Amino acid sequence: MITALLVDDEPKAIDRLAEMLEAFDTVDVIGRARSVAEAERFLRGRAPDVVFLDITMPDRLGVDLLGSISPGTAVVFVTAREGYAIDAFRAGAIDYVLKPFDHDRLAITVGRLEQRLAVDPGRAPVDSVAEELAGDRTKARDISGDEGQAVRLASGRGNGFVLVPYADIAWIEAVQNYTRVQIIGEQPTVVRRTMQEWEALLPPAFVRISRSLIVQIPKIRSTQWQSRDQMLVFFGGLDEPLPIGRTPMARLKELLASP
Repeated sequence: MITALLVDDEPKAIDRLAEMLEAFDTVDVIGRARSVAEAERFLRGRAPDVVFLDITMPDRLGVDLLGSISPGTAVVFVTAREGYAIDAFRAGAIDYVLKPFDHDRLAITVGRLEQRLAVDPGRAPVDSVAEELAGDRTKARDISGDEGQAVRLASGRGNGFVLVPYADIAWIEAVQNYTRVQIIGEQPTVVRRTMQEWEALLPPAFVRISRSLIVQIPKIRSTQWQSRDQMLVFFGGLDEPLPIGRTPMARLKELLASP
């Protein structure tokens, strides 16, 4: 699964891009931002696989966001301006898509993303790939099995295993063929387990609210609306909120409103 943040100040443009991207089974739009400032807030709590970025916006240029994007996150510029292409590729963008675009052109971009982000054991050791995907703060950890209401994770130091109760897990996010797990009181860690495998093992307190995100409902302390496209979710025991986009936001509202 490729997680994507969309940044564009034009409502119709961002809605169309989201609709077209979500038609691809491998893409999950986890957030939308109408300005560089809103995108910066989102990126403080999430590390998407790719940012689709408009260049010309009222407050600041899209290129101003590049310093806030993790080195492991790909950038695709989506703009009506032709003159920024050279600067975009110099900045490391993997594609430069001119508006208006169609499904066939976007399919080329998605294909490039799938090729770049695919986990290929023959290209690099698994751990180094996972660290690149998740950022410098996390390392890929093996799962050796589960015991009752807990999961056994390989120790970050590589010397045995630690037993983590399911109750200590706040959320789980897809990172291509891996998952990033937020354990209460720790930094997020990447493990070798798919979303489907987690769904089969976790108790009913955990709900998948989008293609790429599972949250533990009882751990949610509060939510804070940011815009029609973004909400912050606060969990007990964690200082940093989890930003979520429109689709998971709608699903979470339904769940929290249920008796």
